[in-house]
Amino acid sequence: MTPLLREAGITKEPLPPGVTGVGLRTTPDLFGFGLLEAVAEHEILRHADPDDRDHDGISGRPHWTDDGIGRFGRKGQVSNLTDFITDAWIYEQGITSEAEPDEQTIAGEPLPDGVDPTLDPEISEEDLEASIRFVQFLAPPSRVHGGMNAVRGARVFSEIGCASCHVPALRTDRHPIRAMSRKKVFAYTDLLLHDMGEELSDICNGEALPSEFRTEPLMGLRFSTIYMHDGRATTIEQAIEMHGGEATGSRDRFLELSHRKRSQLLRFLETL
Repeated sequence: MTPLLREAGITKEPLPPGVTGVGLRTTPDLFGFGLLEAVAEHEILRHADPDDRDHDGISGRPHWTDDGIGRFGRKGQVSNLTDFITDAWIYEQGITSEAEPDEQTIAGEPLPDGVDPTLDPEISEEDLEASIRFVQFLAPPSRVHGGMNAVRGARVFSEIGCASCHVPALRTDRHPIRAMSRKKVFAYTDLLLHDMGEELSDICNGEALPSEFRTEPLMGLRFSTIYMHDGRATTIEQAIEMHGGEATGSRDRFLELSHRKRSQLLRFLETL
């Protein structure tokens, strides 16, 4: 909130009467987003199984948008970086652009006169483009060496079914930028929507149902201190234990692991 808004007595956005759902979100890590944008649609569809034809309990489906398969946002509601970054400027920072020239309302009401003296658009096309390119070229962090325990933990990761959704690697399509073209991205996601169960359910977004979320990429996981879409977990173990829906089987197999195998799995995840 700006000083002028505070002077007008506005310190937060109130929930409107009759609200039926609230969705909390943590800020996503932006590592490797340019590469995720470059992943071919056929590569994503290769992992889709909306009708669970292989009977493994996993039924990931693509989140189709007007511009293709969604890849960004906790529910995969945005298909490209230009829209993702432009939306972040207006919806997260309240900064207008040529593409999003209208100020956000407060509980559905327009801003009071005099609280926003800056002329719209508030970010230039040049600066907007620079911010998009900055995110596009943020490289995924390299994995750290975790020794044999991490190697064994990677096997456990696959054995208990984590890799069914957190697919270790995806390939990018042909791309005009050589650094993005035909690369193997160790993102640990399938970029598909999965039903995560009622305990994690919050709001709809686009075609995603309240309990559906896009598989979170795990690259850069070791830099996180809170987990899940809303930060409700403070450890990796807690995050795994909160998985439900399609992930129930993998979660239960995790809970049944011996102390040694659980430690190996966590060591592997700490290398990402």
